[in-house]
Amino acid sequence: MKTFIIAVVMLFTVQMVSAQEVFSEEKKSLIVDNLEKAIGSENTGLHTSGALVLSELIYDSYLDKDDASEVMIPLIKLLKNGETEEERIAAAVALYQLGNSIGIYQLRNVGVFDSNEKIATICKNLYYTYHKLNGTEYLVSF
Repeated sequence: MKTFIIAVVMLFTVQMVSAQEVFSEEKKSLIVDNLEKAIGSENTGLHTSGALVLSELIYDSYLDKDDASEVMIPLIKLLKNGETEEERIAAAVALYQLGNSIGIYQLRNVGVFDSNEKIATICKNLYYTYHKLNGTEYLVSF
């Protein structure tokens, strides 16, 4: 419950920050720690919202990809073992936003081997998009 309250407070704090304000290193560390707790919690809604907030913070350039790299392992676990499609999709989008080669490779694996067609299609599309935008080679042709 304490983690949930921290995550909710953090969500409101992030929304109130203007686009020109930059977080200090200490604030970035606290945000990433709270998001890591949210993604690793037992609450399904907290999993999903934590992954979505992380991807939005990276997309909006509030966090650097390197700042949030420690959250990659909980995201991979969530992508592989998530109970609902929503939390697995949120984890896939967050891994795509992180842009770490290990996370991108996990998107490929889920795209190839997952039995859920919707999740597999989304992961394939994220995998292709990443490689097209970065001008890198695909490891597999679906």
